[in-house]
Amino acid sequence: MAQCDGRTKKGERCRREPRAGSAFCSIHVDQEVRARSTRTAEWDRDSTLKAALGFALVGAILLFRFRR
Repeated sequence: MAQCDGRTKKGERCRREPRAGSAFCSIHVDQEVRARSTRTAEWDRDSTLKAALGFALVGAILLFRFRR
């Protein structure tokens, strides 16, 4: 017998049977969507570059501001 991969509010594993073609029961189907989206989420090159330039700009402003 298969078991749902979902977690209850207490953090325990769900004891229900999963839906056909899924690893989660009907109650924990929202956890399936979140698990899939977090696995495929990656930083793209453009976002990483923008973040790095932003931090560098803030660092330069603070350096010259408190240098005096």
